[in-house]
This record gives sequence, structure tokens and C-alpha cells, in this order.
Amino acid sequence: MNVLAALVLGLLIGWLIEWLIDWFYWRARMRPLVEENSRLEKENAHLKENAQQEENTTLIREHKKLDEENSTLKERLAELEAEISRIKVSALIGHLLNKDGTHNFQAIKGIGPAFAKRLNDSGIKTFEQLAQQRPQDMERILGTLYKRFFSKKNTILTQAKEFAKHIVASQGKQKA
Repeated sequence: MNVLAALVLGLLIGWLIEWLIDWFYWRARMRPLVEENSRLEKENAHLKENAQQEENTTLIREHKKLDEENSTLKERLAELEAEISRIKVSALIGHLLNKDGTHNFQAIKGIGPAFAKRLNDSGIKTFEQLAQQRPQDMERILGTLYKRFFSKKNTILTQAKEFAKHIVASQGKQKA
């Protein structure tokens, strides 16, 4: 048993001596390295923070530029949409109006120059006025030709109402 106790005591004393040597020798050499490592970690964190702040500043500048460009593009888009609307209106009613601004009755299917002249001579100058006419009024203005050329009596009047709506709508768009 003495041998076993001596062995255990020897192991404990050896471990204690190793610990003391490690403590005073190796840890003393490691202390400056640990301190430098700590300092470098702090400096690295500080540099990362500065880099992040610079990146944020750059991103904010870029964001402002993009916002300004976006606003400019939105204004340009609104201008182009307004121009497209004007062009559509012109195209829509372009064939409904003569060059002098009077209504072109020949745009109605079946009305030629002779019928258009008769309508103008009777005082009907606009599609709105034409749309308000009754079939009996049309027969009085155009005579027997009305029944001969227009099997459906309301064809002219229906088209006149539709064209009048287009013109009124386009004039509202042009004012807006």
C-alpha cells in the first residue's frame, strides 16, 4: 500500500510542478500575445463599424440619386402618357371631324357627299343634332332615299349617337 500511496503522491507532486512551470513560464510568454490579440480584435471591430458606416452613407447617397431619377422618370412617364392620350383622342376623332373642325357625316356608313350636303342644308351640323333626329325627320330630310339605302331605319342615328359620345369624351380628355 505504501508503494501505491507513493505513486499517487508522486503523480500529484509532478502535476503541481508542471502547473507551476506552465503558469510562470508559458503564460508569462502568452500574456503579450493575448493582449495584442485583444487589441487587434477591438481594432478590427472598429474598422468593420467604420466600413459599415461608410457603406451606409454610400447606400444613402445612391438611394437619394435613385429617388431623384425615379421622380424624373415618373414625371416623364406622365408626360408621355398625356401625349399618348392626346394622340389616341386625335386618332379616335380624326376621321369624325373635317379639317375645318365641322363634323364629317361621311364617317357614318352609308352617308356620302350628297346625304351629308342635305343634312348640312337642313341645319344639322353635328353628330349630336343628327342623333336627336327621329326616323320620320330623317325621311323628311333625305326623302325616299332614306328608306331605299337604309334597311334599318335607326342605323344612321345609332352611329351618330356613338360618334357624338366619342367626340364629347375626346373633348373632355383634351380639356383635362
